[in-house]
Amino acid sequence: MRERTVAFDSAQSSSGCVRQPRSRLPAMGAAFVLALATAVAGLLPAGSASAQGYPSRTVRIVVPFAPGGAVDFVGRLLAERLTATLGQPFIVENRPGGFGTIGSELVSKAAPDGQVLLVQASVHVINAALLPKLPYDTWTDFTHITRVSEGPTVLIVNNAIPAKDAREFAALILKRPGLINTGTESIGSAGHLAMELFRNASGSRFEIINYKGAGPALVDIQGGHIAGMFGTMIATRPQILAGKVRALGVTAAKRSAVLPGVPTMIEQGFPGFEMYSWHGVYGPANLPKEVVATLTGALSKIMQGPEARERLSTQGFEPIVSTSQQFLEFQKKEFVLYERLIREGKIRIEQ
Repeated sequence: MRERTVAFDSAQSSSGCVRQPRSRLPAMGAAFVLALATAVAGLLPAGSASAQGYPSRTVRIVVPFAPGGAVDFVGRLLAERLTATLGQPFIVENRPGGFGTIGSELVSKAAPDGQVLLVQASVHVINAALLPKLPYDTWTDFTHITRVSEGPTVLIVNNAIPAKDAREFAALILKRPGLINTGTESIGSAGHLAMELFRNASGSRFEIINYKGAGPALVDIQGGHIAGMFGTMIATRPQILAGKVRALGVTAAKRSAVLPGVPTMIEQGFPGFEMYSWHGVYGPANLPKEVVATLTGALSKIMQGPEARERLSTQGFEPIVSTSQQFLEFQKKEFVLYERLIREGKIRIEQ
């Protein structure tokens, strides 16, 4: 079973709140110290000065995808709750394009003052393994603030497929080599890599058709043009509940609370079969520690609150609390898996 030491970690980051000792200076002494501190602050770099009293004005949260998807959902949830928690407006700015790289590049080149943040998904790390040329360094051009949520993908098939579970679906493909095609919502997505993992784990060979979005792929599944796909809960669950497609398995270590009747791939004899669509918050490289502490403290509080948990659960996601270092280490472990699946599947994108 693949090691995921921080996939379900419960470590909590610091709240960022430091109790200051009561000043014992006389009035004139305190005024002198305050004046001196103000003068020194004027000599500090912009990032250091802006860390004081953060946030002091509106903060932009860049979502590098169009409105309506999972990343946009998470971004807007965080913007709303951060506004309520930190007392300044956090607004979402959608910058779609380039498999999420256009918005990510914008944040990588922003001033390191915490006024421009990025909400991204697992595709951020997938791109590092998939795209030969990126306009930024995934590891060094960002401050990896925290991971906030994750959810499994789910294997769905059209209702005409005579398979009741993932094992029967794999057996059906083996009996009909070259006759059963599958799809994915986009090349390099978590669902695409889950299908590559399924192909490796089942020993079967079939074509994977890459669509431009979950919508067209779901239409073709219901129309019988492709047999099935792995998709995110937010895209597939409404179709599953409506009876338009059938769910065969989820790619998590445990069953999903929103689809409790659907067994995991691991339960069905595919050991270590885990694939998640996760979300994290980033800033430009070299964010001041005080800004990172404020954000991780606020996000930790938000993710542990009942409102975030309830709203995320409706979309098949679970809240996550992690430190900046845990988030970075998690991504590097995910990169190892992504890179292997992309290499073995010979997945390529022309840029």
